[in-house]
Amino acid sequence: MSPLVSPRFFSEKEVSKHCTKDSCWVLLGTRVYDVTGFLRMHPGGEALILRRSGKDVSREIEGPPHRHSENARRWMEQYYIGELDKNSIDEDTETLRRRKRIPESTTEEEEEEEEISAVNKCSKVDEETDLVDWRKPLAWQVGYLGEKYDTWVHQPVDRPIRLFENDFFEANTKTYWYMVPIVWMPLVIYLSWYCYSFLAQERTRLFITSDYSILVHKYSFPLIFMLGMFLWSFMEYCIHRFVFHMRPPAHNYYLITLHFLLHGQHHKSPFDGSRLVFPPSLAAIVIGAFYLTLMQLFSEGLGLSLFVGGLCGYVVYDMIHYYLHYGSPRKGSYLYGLKAYHVKHHFEHQRAGFGITTRFWDHPFKTVIPEQTF
Repeated sequence: MSPLVSPRFFSEKEVSKHCTKDSCWVLLGTRVYDVTGFLRMHPGGEALILRRSGKDVSREIEGPPHRHSENARRWMEQYYIGELDKNSIDEDTETLRRRKRIPESTTEEEEEEEEISAVNKCSKVDEETDLVDWRKPLAWQVGYLGEKYDTWVHQPVDRPIRLFENDFFEANTKTYWYMVPIVWMPLVIYLSWYCYSFLAQERTRLFITSDYSILVHKYSFPLIFMLGMFLWSFMEYCIHRFVFHMRPPAHNYYLITLHFLLHGQHHKSPFDGSRLVFPPSLAAIVIGAFYLTLMQLFSEGLGLSLFVGGLCGYVVYDMIHYYLHYGSPRKGSYLYGLKAYHVKHHFEHQRAGFGITTRFWDHPFKTVIPEQTF
């Protein structure tokens, strides 16, 4: 919102009526926000916001238990719809000051300056002044941002992104979540049966040295399968940290563009539901490399058993990633903690918290997102 545009005004009574999933409003000081569209995305679940609907959430924004980041505050401004009518508060200036958390001595002019400053810091995407032209595809624009790219791409927005002008290319950058299990789970099931049958022939051996080997029994398949999933979790961490979060040189147009296509667009628009999982064509490249590596290192039965476990790990990874953005896990559950952890990665700690399905690898590589202290 531009500070020159007159905001709409709402009474306290009107704001308090919007307290359902279909229409949920909250206050931040005297600013009114319609967060209906954010309920499903909220890392703490819908219930936390609904319990505070129609009320001032200033204390929750500041914490404890969680102090919201500047990106989170900027994100919230996308839902700004107007101001609380001061006349509806029965001229209770003490209540107003408490809501806005301003001292007794604050003048009306300072209050206006504070409001304008907040708008400037946390505004919606302004198509006229943003660093890119949102009316055109972004893929070939971001490379020109240079040193401004890293800051720009880590200021998330809640709007769709068009990457390419060509409809065919654009369609191939989008994949709906259910395509991942449809494409890959039949292969996981078939290869699992094949590997078990192959190991049952008792011809697969694990060579410890050139002269010593042990027989790989068919009943060891579940253990090898789980080991393959564990190996995938390591690959997941490495790809996310060292490929998706590489720092492209500011002077290199092509590396910036590549980074944006691979992962930058996801950080810019983290709730674009059509780009939360890998397109099968792109995933096939990584999966193929994983397969060839294992088959070079191990015998067929052992390498293939590890591969099918890793492939299943990839499917689980993509499904969990989608759920962390759109699901509402039960408070206190494992996925609840992962969702909060992943949201912190998007909004506050882009150089930490690279684990998606597990935080295990963040510990030895010292990329764990630190707990907040107050």
